[in-house]
Amino acid sequence: MSTLSTPPERITIARTPPFRVPGTALLLLFGVVGFAALVGYLATEYNILLVLGGILALAGLVLMFVEPDATTLIILFVTYANLTVVAVRFHAVPEFLSVLFFFFLGIPLLNYMLFRRQRIILNRVLFMMLAYLGVLLASAVLSGQAEESDGRIVAYLTEGVALYFLILNTVRTPELLRRGIWALILAGCFMGSISLYQELTHSYDNSLGGLAQVGESEISTGVIDPTTDADAGRLRLAGPIGSKNRYAQIMVVLLPLALFRVRAERSWSLRVLAAAACIPILGGALLTFSRGAGLSIIITVLAMVYLRTLKVRHLLAISLAGAVFVLLVIPDYVYRISTVAELGELVTGGANQTSGSVQGRATENLASLNIFLDHPILGVGPGQTNLYTAEYGNEIGLRLLQGTRRGHNMYLEELADTGLLGFVIFMGIVLFTMYELAQVRRRLAASRPDLAYTAAGFLLAIIAYLATATFLHLSYIRYYWLLLALAGAAIQVYHAAAAAPGQEQA
Repeated sequence: MSTLSTPPERITIARTPPFRVPGTALLLLFGVVGFAALVGYLATEYNILLVLGGILALAGLVLMFVEPDATTLIILFVTYANLTVVAVRFHAVPEFLSVLFFFFLGIPLLNYMLFRRQRIILNRVLFMMLAYLGVLLASAVLSGQAEESDGRIVAYLTEGVALYFLILNTVRTPELLRRGIWALILAGCFMGSISLYQELTHSYDNSLGGLAQVGESEISTGVIDPTTDADAGRLRLAGPIGSKNRYAQIMVVLLPLALFRVRAERSWSLRVLAAAACIPILGGALLTFSRGAGLSIIITVLAMVYLRTLKVRHLLAISLAGAVFVLLVIPDYVYRISTVAELGELVTGGANQTSGSVQGRATENLASLNIFLDHPILGVGPGQTNLYTAEYGNEIGLRLLQGTRRGHNMYLEELADTGLLGFVIFMGIVLFTMYELAQVRRRLAASRPDLAYTAAGFLLAIIAYLATATFLHLSYIRYYWLLLALAGAAIQVYHAAAAAPGQEQA
C-alpha cells in the first residue's frame, strides 16, 4: 500500500519594491530646502526681523486669497496693533503699504459679490457720513485756504468712509463678527503683554522693533529719590502706537469688549481667556499713566451699572481686583490719578496752583471754544483749528502757547473745525449707532442673550471712547471709525439674527 505524502509547501520570497519618491513630494522637498536656504541667505545679509516679517506678510497674503474671511481677521488684528505703521517707521517699509493695507478688505468683498452673489450693504450711518463729507468740503472751501484741509479730508475718505464701507460689507455673519472681536482682543493682549514685559524688566531703552515705544517726557511719582533729593520721575509707555494717551485710549475701548465675551461665550475656556485678556489690556492702558484713561474706565464701569449689565456685587469685586493689580504692578499710577484734583483748582480759580500741562490743555480748549463762537456755522475749516489756537489762547492769559496747537477735546475741536452744522452730523453718526445698538440689545435680550451681550459690549466700548475724547482731540481716526464700523456690522447681522432665530453664536 503506497503512502501518499503531502507535497511540500512552496516558499514564496517577498520582494521589496524599489523605493520611489513621488514627484509632488520630491518637488515639495526641494522647495522647502530651497526656501530654507533663501531665508538663511537673507538673514545673513539683511535684518532677521525684516526677513521674518516679509515671510509672515507673504504667508498672510496667500491666506487672504485661499480663505477670504481670514483676510478680514488679519486686517483687523494688524490694523489695531498698528503693525503696518511700525513697519514703515522702524523697518523701512514703503509708506503707501501702510495707508492702503486695509483696502485688502476688497478681497473678501469681491468674494461675497462675485461668488456668493450677495448685494452691497448700505446703511443710514453711511449716508450720514457722506453728508458729513459734504460739510467738510463746504467748510474747507469757505475757509479761503482749502489746501490746509486736504489732509483731514483725505484721511476721512480713506480711514473713515472707505474703512466703514469695507468692514460693513465684509463682516456679514455673527460668527465672523465674533471672531473679529477676538482679533481686536488678541491685538490688545499682544500690545499689553509687551508693555507689561517692558515694565517688569525695566527695558525702557529697548523698543523691541517699534512695538514698545516710550514717551520722552517723565511724570512725577510723588516719591523723593534720596540720592538726588529730587522727584523720582518715571517714563510713560506708548506701545506700538508711539502716542501715550492714544495708546491708552484704544486699550480702554477693548475692556468692555473683553468683559462681555465672558458673558457671551458658551465655552468656559473662552470665558476664562476673555477674563484673562483684561489683565494685559488694563496693564497696557495704565502704564501710559494717562489720567484721562483712568477716569474713562471709571465712567465706563458706572455706565455698565446704569445699563444693568453689571451688578453692584460684581462692581465691588472688579474694583477690588483692579485696585490690587494697580498696587502690585503699577503703584505709581495711584499718585498720577490723584493729580486729577488739579482740575478742581482750575475750575475754582486756582489756576496758578495747577501744573503746566493742565494749564496748557485748558488754554487750548478755551481757545477752541472761542474760535467756534467766532465761526459758529461751518467753523474755520476741517483741520485748521490748530492754525488759530495760539492766537486765541494767548488772549486768555492762562498760559503762553507757541506754534500750532490742537485742542485737547474732540467735541470742542470739532465745533471749531466744522461749526455747529458739522458737529451735529458728526455726533448724530455716533449717537444713532448707539441708539441702534440699544435697540438690538433690548430686542435680543430674551431670545439671544449672547448677541445682546455683544451689542452691549459695543455700546460700552463707544461710551469708553467718547469719555476719553473729552481729554483728546480726534486723531488716529481709523480706530474711531473701525469701532463704529464693527458696531454697524453688528447692528446689520443682529437684525437678521432677530428675524431668523436659532442661528450661530456670536
